[in-house]
Amino acid sequence: MSLIRRNTDPMKGPPDGVAADIQCAVTQYAPGVDGGERTISGQATMPCTVYCSYSDGTVGVSIRGLDLQIDLLVTEIIALMQVSAEANQEHTAQGKIYTDEELAEKWNELQTAVGWVEAESPSGIVTDRPWWIFPAGIDHEDMVQWFGSRHSLGVEYLRELID
Repeated sequence: MSLIRRNTDPMKGPPDGVAADIQCAVTQYAPGVDGGERTISGQATMPCTVYCSYSDGTVGVSIRGLDLQIDLLVTEIIALMQVSAEANQEHTAQGKIYTDEELAEKWNELQTAVGWVEAESPSGIVTDRPWWIFPAGIDHEDMVQWFGSRHSLGVEYLRELID
């Protein structure tokens, strides 16, 4: 990143405003065929200026040469990053290979850690809140299948642990 500059002109921004010149990834989209989903038609890096103001709680991005600037609220960026971090954790955990002991421990924990609520789903019940690597709203049968497909002795073994 280049040198971060502080705003010294109150006519050009807030007194705590800062800016830096960086390279931005810019994505161009092509319209979807017959009103369908748009597709990426190209990507490039372009010189941009990023602006930030603590007091305004904003981050702005301006692509040099275009009369366009996008300003975002930091609180919204943080909320997005938090959900992205959760999704990354879930994705990473979903692909992890767990030992039978870890799966049995989590299966036992599942019995008391999660409540089930009626829902329009294949089994008719879903989790009432997020738990471990799973978001709220996971269908009971999907959860059972997930454990059964990962434990070497299958879900019947896990069910016997509870009985």
